[in-house]
Order: sequence, then C-alpha cells, then structure tokens
Amino acid sequence: MILFIIISCICSFYLLFPLLSTFISFLGGKFKLKEAELTADFACVITVYKEKDIAWPLVRALLAQDYRNYHIYLVADGIEGELDVMTHEKLTIYQPRPFLNSKVASLGLVLKEMKTRHSHVVVFDPDNLVPSHFLRVISKYHANGFNAVQGKRIAKNIEGTYASLDALGEYYYDFAVRNLPFQLGSSSTIAGSGMSIEKNLYEENIAKELLILEKKGVVVAEDKSLQSELVDQGYIIAYAGAAIVFDEKITGAEQIGRQRGRWLNSYFGQLPENLKLIGKGLLKMDWNRVYFAMMTAMPPMVVLVGLSGLLAIIALFINWIYFFLLTGSLMLFALAFLLLLLFNKTPMKVLQAIPKIPLFVLGQISGMLNIRKASKDFMATSHNEITEIDVLWKQRRHEFKHLEKDWE
Repeated sequence: MILFIIISCICSFYLLFPLLSTFISFLGGKFKLKEAELTADFACVITVYKEKDIAWPLVRALLAQDYRNYHIYLVADGIEGELDVMTHEKLTIYQPRPFLNSKVASLGLVLKEMKTRHSHVVVFDPDNLVPSHFLRVISKYHANGFNAVQGKRIAKNIEGTYASLDALGEYYYDFAVRNLPFQLGSSSTIAGSGMSIEKNLYEENIAKELLILEKKGVVVAEDKSLQSELVDQGYIIAYAGAAIVFDEKITGAEQIGRQRGRWLNSYFGQLPENLKLIGKGLLKMDWNRVYFAMMTAMPPMVVLVGLSGLLAIIALFINWIYFFLLTGSLMLFALAFLLLLLFNKTPMKVLQAIPKIPLFVLGQISGMLNIRKASKDFMATSHNEITEIDVLWKQRRHEFKHLEKDWE
C-alpha cells in the first residue's frame, strides 16, 4: 500500500508539473536579450550516416546565412563510393575510411581535424533546415553570456498521419522542456540538433563520450549526458525561440518503434544521473539544477499516462481518494497539453492529428520492446523528406510572424 501511494503521488506530481510550470512562468517577466557585440565564430557540424544526398539542402541553407563568421563541416560516414562533392570556401567534407559507424566518433573527428579556431560548435542532423537568420539569432545569446544555446526545433514535414503526430510531440516539448524552463530561470533541454555549445566545453564532453564508445561500442544519446553535464557544472542552457531549425518527422509506423526505443533507452539510462542532480541541487539550493533534473526525470508521456491510468483503476478497489487524485491529474495534464500546443502556435494541420494519438501510442509500446536493442545498436532513423529551405520557408514563414522582430 505504501508503494502504491508513493508511485501514485509521483505520477500525480508529474501530471501536474507542466500546468504548474506554465502558471508560475506567467508570474515572472519574460527574458530579454541585451544589445551586445556579435563575436561568435561557429563550426557548423553535420553528421551523415549512410544517406548520400540528405544533407545538401542543409549545406545550401547554411551557405545562405546572413552571418559572416562560420564554417561548415560535413562528415559523410558509412557511404560507399565518392560523394557528389559540392565545393565552397566555407565547406569542408570528411569521408572517413574505415567507416566510423557512430555519430560521436564523427563529432570527435571534426573536433580533432578542424583548423580554424572556432569559438562555438553548432550541431545539426542532416535532415535539418534553417532560415538565413539562424546563426545570427544564436550568436546574440552567446553575446549575452550563455555558453550553450538550443534553437527552436520544430517539424519540417507535417503532412500525413504519422508526421503530424510526431510534429505534435515536437511542438509540445519545444514549449514544455525548452521554452518554459528557460523562462523560469532554469535550462532548456538539448534537442540533439540545432544547438550551439562553446567549443572547449563540447570538446571535453565528446572526449568523455569517446571513452564510453570505446568501452561499450555504442553511445545512444550523447545530447542527454551533455545537457546534464552542463547543468551540473553550473551553466544555464539558453533557449533561442527565434532561431528556427526544421527537423524531419517520421512518416511511417515502423519508424516509431526504432526512434522511441532509442529515446526510452536514453531516458532510463540517464535517470540515475538526473536523480543525483536533484540531490546535489537541493544540497546547494540551486534552482537550475533542481528544476532541470526534476523536469528531465519526468517519465515519457506514454509511460506516465499509461501507468497513471492503471493506478487509477487499481485505486477503485483500494482507496477512492487516489482514484480522484489520479483521474483529476490526468484531466489537468490533458488540459496543459492542449494549452501548451496553443501557446506555441501549433499549426491547425498538426492539431487535427490529436484524435489519432492512439496510433502513436501503439508505436510507443513497440518502442519499449526495442529498449534492449537500443543499448547495443544506435538504431539510426532513415529520412525521406528532401526539400530546400527557400521552398519550405515560403510555405511556413507565416507561422512565425510573431518572431520577426527578433530576427532583426
């Protein structure tokens, strides 16, 4: 009975966590950037694995940036034959032999080989696209003293059932775990792409990850260990809400299990470190550590909602108080989910996917079966949506009119 009460209270707390955080954020002032000289010199790193043509639209988008100090490094790993190489003074391409078969190893290669003394490293997935203002907006946050900055990562493709469902989660998490914590004086999570880190800090982190890779043969979620390490060292990870980075969403049911299996594996693998961070934050009375660790220790949505529903049914036979506590918390969580989507100005086309969420849940359950495999295999996601930033930006720019003043 005691265990039931403890688990029920933890579930209720996390179900209410997004709504409570939103309410508290309204009580404080919105973060405002100060005018500062832009001096960041960016190493823009793109890691490609096996997919020959996926990264060229991103390369072209980066070459069109309205910011001067940057260089693009493209690592094309696992690709047989030679690439159809694009040449540009701001582009360096690595095609390692033998194959590295690891994103961490690809990142380590770039950090070791780059010649220019860059101040910051920006990491991209090959399917990403960014408008011309991206680097300039990110640089403003570095000029304001932030060592790590996460851009506004949202869905590139929102057509089709599974893409819109995946996009739904991206819009929710963009607000819940990136925007909200930063507005509350804590840290944004790192999304794995579209983030910029001070080079020295990133070199230290990747050096540690390379040791893990050598020992275990695979590193599943280097971004999760990076964010915990930064917060533990006292850094605040900023959220640049006007630095838009488009990310490809899944298009088929078979991709859900692979992707979510990797995510669930990274969550449970990182959970002990998050709990340690909570304890350290409480001892040092450090708001950034405490809030960030509590937020990242929040169970994945499908686990939290599913477990809470199961406990509510059990509570009918044990204690009605916990039934009302859990069902009430579930309803408030659903309310918070909808509110945060609206606050993040989620497109109607994506919101219309809400009734189809059960389809995604089935894929999440499949992902749970892939957790063990994800600890031995990176389980890279394949990409299908190849488009240029000019075309995409023409179609989607109207969604971000409220951010235009921040692009100046």
